[in-house]
Amino acid sequence: MDEFERHGIGVVSGRDACARALRSLELTSDPGGGSPSLLLRDGEEHTRVRSVLREIIAGLEPFPDTLRTSIEALVAGLGTSFDLVRDFARPVAGLVTSAVLGLPLDDVFLDHLEATTANLDVFGGVDRAGQASAFRLAVQLSRTPAGPGGLTALREAHAAGRLDEDELTFTPVVLAHAAYENSLNFLACAGLELAGSGPRSVRELVTAICPARYVLRFGPDGPVAISLADGLPFGLGRHACPGSGVALAEGEIALGALAAHLGSGCEVRDVRWKTHPVFHGLVSARVVVSVQAS
Repeated sequence: MDEFERHGIGVVSGRDACARALRSLELTSDPGGGSPSLLLRDGEEHTRVRSVLREIIAGLEPFPDTLRTSIEALVAGLGTSFDLVRDFARPVAGLVTSAVLGLPLDDVFLDHLEATTANLDVFGGVDRAGQASAFRLAVQLSRTPAGPGGLTALREAHAAGRLDEDELTFTPVVLAHAAYENSLNFLACAGLELAGSGPRSVRELVTAICPARYVLRFGPDGPVAISLADGLPFGLGRHACPGSGVALAEGEIALGALAAHLGSGCEVRDVRWKTHPVFHGLVSARVVVSVQAS
């Protein structure tokens, strides 16, 4: 709360108040300045770009069998000692993001994708390193040959006049970040819950963990941070997450496989948390699976 107040940002909390704020026509995601980012737009421009992204996301509904198999194989190969972020959440989120874009993604790409968090910061994106990573990914994606998938779909939408040049440049990074960041943070935190307290439903875990704690809106009285941690993990209204169905399916598959891998018990060591005021997640957590004597 102190961080928001320091930047002159009000806070809305409580589920009912947050639901009203998310649906309010008096509060906008657009701070002005003509950003090409879908996250910082409203009205017809937002609806137009969102419709393109929704078509891309629909390509993963229902969740592809090949992607399910890849995730299950990855989790089955974790062994008896692994890090929840580096060995589980990061590669699973990377697989899904790769499927969304229709491109193979390496660790360097994922490193820059994680660094773009600063570029989406509610406090103005003043971290130059984060901005540089976002720009580097935009340039890389603009030059990458693409097969079937989201990147090709975005290029086709541009050719059809549904996206302008700036939107074509920045939307792939926004799409990749949306597919990756929240999945990475949620899967790691949910994995920690499974390791500590045993099986729970993914819907319960999503609501309890909520990897994106706040969204920023602008109104007549200035900017406000609206809490999503009060039972609104995917938001509401015109900016509600269009990929919630894919996210839930990803969680069901990955966490179901993880629960089976943990078997009858495990020990968690060296847990370290991120400190970002909006994105809730782990830096690392070591899991040691109990080995049953034969």
